[in-house]
Formats: sequence, C-alpha cells, structure tokens
Amino acid sequence: MPIFSWGVRRQLGVFAVFAAVIFLIIGGLIYYFRSEPTCFDNRKNQDEEGIDCGGAVARCAPCSEKIRDLTVLWTRFFPTRQGVYDAAALLENSNQFLKTGKFVYTFKLYDENSVLIAVRENSTFIWPGEKFLIFEPNILAENRTPKRALLEMRSVSWEAGEARPLKIDILKRDILLQDSSSPRLEVRIKNQENQIYKNIEIGAVLLGQEGEVLGVSKTLLDRLDIGEEKNVVFTWPRAISGVARADILLRQAP
Repeated sequence: MPIFSWGVRRQLGVFAVFAAVIFLIIGGLIYYFRSEPTCFDNRKNQDEEGIDCGGAVARCAPCSEKIRDLTVLWTRFFPTRQGVYDAAALLENSNQFLKTGKFVYTFKLYDENSVLIAVRENSTFIWPGEKFLIFEPNILAENRTPKRALLEMRSVSWEAGEARPLKIDILKRDILLQDSSSPRLEVRIKNQENQIYKNIEIGAVLLGQEGEVLGVSKTLLDRLDIGEEKNVVFTWPRAISGVARADILLRQAP
C-alpha cells in the first residue's frame, strides 16, 4: 500500500473538494434544463406559454394560459344625422387570466369604393375572459357615405389578472324605441354586492328578431351604492323599428 507524504495528501484533498464543486455545478445545470417548465423561474426554458414583461414571465400569465388574439364578434356603424355616424364593435377576450389597462384601437369608415373617409382612435381597458363593447359616437364623414366599418387593433400590453364579475342585477328593460319624439331604452339596475361600485360602463345593444344589430349606445354610471337601484336611460336621435330585445353589458373601469 503506497504511503503519500503530507503535501501529496493535501493536494489530493484540494482536488477532491474541487471535483465535488464541479460535480454540484454540473448537476445543477442538468436539473435547470431538465426540470418541469414553470413561469415562476423567470425564464422560458421549455414549452411554457407566457408573455415576456421585461423578463418576468411569472407576472404576465400562468404557464397553462396560451395567449389568444382578441375576437371581433361584429363591427357596425349607424347614421345619427347628416354626415355623422356612431361606430361600435363587440369583442371577446378568450384569455381567462390576462387583462390590460390600455388597449388601443382605431375605427375606420370606408365608402363604396373602399376609400377611407373617417378615422377615430381611442383606447380602453379589458378584463380577463370578458365580452366588451366599444362605442365611438359622432364620427364625422363630411359629405361622404360609409359602406363599411373596420376595427383595427393597434396595441395591447397584457398582464396577469383575474375576472371581476359584477353583482348588478338588471331588474327591467323598457323598449320605447318607436316613439318618434323620444326613442329610448329604460333600464333599471340594482347593486347586489356588499360594496359600492364606481365608474360602471353600461352598454346597450339593440337586436332584431334574427339577432341583427340595430342600434348601440353606452353610458357611464359614476356610483352605485350597496343595495341601490337606479334607472339608466339610453336615447337615440330617431325611432328604431324591429327591435326584439336589448342586451345590456356592464363593466367596471379599473
């Protein structure tokens, strides 16, 4: 059995420690790249889905959340007076855990020759998993007549979030739209939540027997106290015939 001097034994000990450190580093790297994918490791190392918000994927979306495009369900325009039009669109956010405080969009109106005759840009918020109404009133087309409306989605910055359904009941809807002197929709709502609601967007969509969109309007309710009931009135500049029902969409501004 060989006998090593003290110096040789010391060198062997240092080498053993060095080898152990190298082994731990290599093992850690193997675990890093072969571990189950997670958004909480602040990187995309396998097949997880997420949005890179400055390198912090975990704050943007759960791994199971695929980032889906917004769906435009319909886009319409409505004449209000000579050369002036309202434009509206109904969209759906299929991302159940993604929201945004700023979604920038543009309405464009085209004539029968596909010539652009009016543009309106604005922005809104989006909650996870919601259907929401975009409404832009009083778009000027001057002496041109639009034949088609297009909603162009300009930019959106997603972040993680949860749906916030409102506990507001719609108690009644009185459709009085064939009154030529004052065509209107009267809606009565009630706050059923144990909290005060503020800044509630209320949209109204008038639908015909076959589901065709005949009119749209939107208003903002500043406050709705606990248990409070309020009447909300939507008006139009001219009578609207053929309305079979009115859909009401409510959402709270962040």
